[in-house]
This record gives sequence, structure tokens and C-alpha cells, in this order.
Amino acid sequence: MSESGLVIRSHGDTVEICLDRAERRNALSLRMLAELERAVGGVPGHVRAVVLTAAGDVFCAGADFAELSGTSADLAYDDALGAAAAAIRTSTVPVLAAIEGPCLGAGVELAMSCDARICGPRAMFRVPAVELGLLYSPAAIRRLHAVVPRADLTRLLVFAEPFGLDDALRAGLATHIVGDDPREAALAMAAAVVTLPDDAVRSTRMLLRDLDDQIFDESSWRDVRIQVMDSGARRTAVDAARRKYVVGP
Repeated sequence: MSESGLVIRSHGDTVEICLDRAERRNALSLRMLAELERAVGGVPGHVRAVVLTAAGDVFCAGADFAELSGTSADLAYDDALGAAAAAIRTSTVPVLAAIEGPCLGAGVELAMSCDARICGPRAMFRVPAVELGLLYSPAAIRRLHAVVPRADLTRLLVFAEPFGLDDALRAGLATHIVGDDPREAALAMAAAVVTLPDDAVRSTRMLLRDLDDQIFDESSWRDVRIQVMDSGARRTAVDAARRKYVVGP
């Protein structure tokens, strides 16, 4: 186990951030959340993608109960989790989660903040907040409500049902299912996305995030689109496509 609970590895233009408390089933401590917020928000300028992974057989057991009081003082934990999740959502580069084994509670919030959730054969999702006498974070529920179908959200939050692979994919909790190692699949997906024109990827991702939050300023996004259209990367990409696909003079 690393002292901070995270291990950070570089793979060229991709950074891997690994939850590294396998002996605690990768339960999220306040320190881990603070370190995760810093790590995602402070990736070097050359980095084009982030992959979130986990050590051991459990992706994340949720909150570290050793740091919860069972009272409203736990709002401080909500704040730390919300800040880490916000760092993922507002990252300037795509963030992919590689999920194997259970992903519970606070781990679901982190995973759902990512752009893709690549799941292995043992992945499952569950939010047992009601079992702990808790109304889960209303802000987090609002974000889930915008993505997960209402009936599935009731199953997840009111009945605390586990979601296996098929249900998770249908409900949008999982975006990809792989038959073997989700870490390798996520790193391969990251390696592919970093080859795409950077301005186009970043701006498209940012627009989708704004739409998630029901924010849309058409004139501002028209200006952004024009900037991307006039970029050198777009001209290079169009020239390459013309050479590949245009036949004749």
C-alpha cells in the first residue's frame, strides 16, 4: 500500500491513477480523496488521458467507515468526495475508469464522474446508503438522475440492489464490458484517444459536461467551434482524410 493510498504511473501521454488500499478494499479515506483531487487536477500539460484503476479484487468499497461519525459531521466527507468527483468531471482530458470487482457507494460516484467505465467480468455496482440510514448526497443523486433511467435509479438508491454487468450496461453504469482485464482495455482505449486531435477531443468533452449540468451558451460554443475549425490540427486531419478518401483530381 502506498502512503497516500494512490499509485500514479505514467504511460506516455496517459497517466494511470491506481487506488492502492487493497487490504481495506480500496475504501476511500479523506486523504485519498484529497490526493485524487490533486492528481487529476494537476496532470502535466502533455497528458492527454487519465485512467483510474484499483489494486486487488475490489475496485472500491466506498467510504472508509473509520472516518465516518454517523452524524451530520459526515458532510465534510461529502465535500471531499464531491471535490474529487468534480476534479474528474472538469478535467481537461478524458478520464476512464477500469472496474473489476465490486464498485460501491462513493466508488460509484467517482466512476460515474468518468467519461467511460470499462468493466471486467466480476464488476458490479451498488449504493447501500439507505442501509446506513443515509439520504445519499442530493447533488450526486441529481447527476445520476440525468444519466440513469428512473426505474434503475430507484433500484440502485431506494432498494440498494446490486447491478451486475448486463443491468449496469443497460442502465449506463457501465459503458464497456470486456472479457478479461479492464485495466489493459482502458489503457488501450486511452492510447487510441490520445492520437485524436486534442482541441476537438477537449472541446467536445467540455460541451458534453456543460450539457450534463444543463448549461448551454450557443454563441460561446459557436466561437469555440470556429477556433477548433481553424486549428492546425484540423487542417492536418482534413488533409490526411482528403489524401485517403478523395479519388481522382
